[in-house]
Amino acid sequence: MQKLNEKKEKAGTRLPTRNKLRYPAIRVLFILFCTVVPVIQWLVYYVYANFSAFGMAFTGQDGRFSLENFIRFFDEFSKPTSTIREAFRNTFITFGILLVTFPFKVMVSYFIYKKIPFARFYRVAFFLPAIIFSVAWNLAFTTLIGVDGPIAKAVGDMLGLDYVPELLADSRFANWVVILSLMWTSFPGDLIVWGGTFARIPEDIIDAAKIDGVSWFGEFTKIIVPMVWPTVGLQMTLLMCSIFSASGSVFLLTNGQFGTMTISAWMYIELLTASGTHYTSNVYNYMSAVGLILTVVSIALAIFVRRFAEKTFEEVEF
Repeated sequence: MQKLNEKKEKAGTRLPTRNKLRYPAIRVLFILFCTVVPVIQWLVYYVYANFSAFGMAFTGQDGRFSLENFIRFFDEFSKPTSTIREAFRNTFITFGILLVTFPFKVMVSYFIYKKIPFARFYRVAFFLPAIIFSVAWNLAFTTLIGVDGPIAKAVGDMLGLDYVPELLADSRFANWVVILSLMWTSFPGDLIVWGGTFARIPEDIIDAAKIDGVSWFGEFTKIIVPMVWPTVGLQMTLLMCSIFSASGSVFLLTNGQFGTMTISAWMYIELLTASGTHYTSNVYNYMSAVGLILTVVSIALAIFVRRFAEKTFEEVEF
């Protein structure tokens, strides 16, 4: 009986020892497996890529340190008929429209949150471009506004034209058609953000406002907006960060033609049509310089907007 007890004690002492050796090792391997690959990707595709682009911006065509890329950019920007000027003008127009429509997107999200009639239908209609991948969506949109579609015929009749205009192949209409497509496709992300933000507001506060006889406009401006102001400030900051990438589906709809070129489309097309490789074509260095300039300006604007948003309303915790 004593020998049996000794065996049990030995078996009991060995099992925890084996567990202590085995499970920490498995845990360490699991953590390494989950972290090493993302860290390597971050180092290669973010750290190395950005540092490499920073160095390329100050590299001339002869491979030496030079400011010729920055000089070239400001020289081309100073020409009234340059493609860069057209790209900047269209980008600022697109960004201005996104900025003006920002409050309306918040209000639309608010009405859907309040479950107005046909709220589910509106949610599906605004999410439809996000559900369909971009190439198929732009193909359907191009067909809808094409010469065989109803929209082009309606525009021709409204302007008294004796022909059906090609809206995407006419500089009078192409920009506005691209902007119309952008306004539709920019709704889904905002609906997700604002729907989740409004859902966090305590129902007791909304019920108390109803008892006090607050109208829907007073509820939105005096209760909803101040409570979600941190999210408003964050969204405005992110919007300002993307000021130079406000483009829409220019590349897919018009390929930057007919006066629709934007900065991001111009940079992409320049790199796509560049002859030679990274080592033989100076366009990579030039685009790196342009990207560095845009990044510095975007960061400065984003910091300004963020500080302005923080000083406008105090942060509300609920």
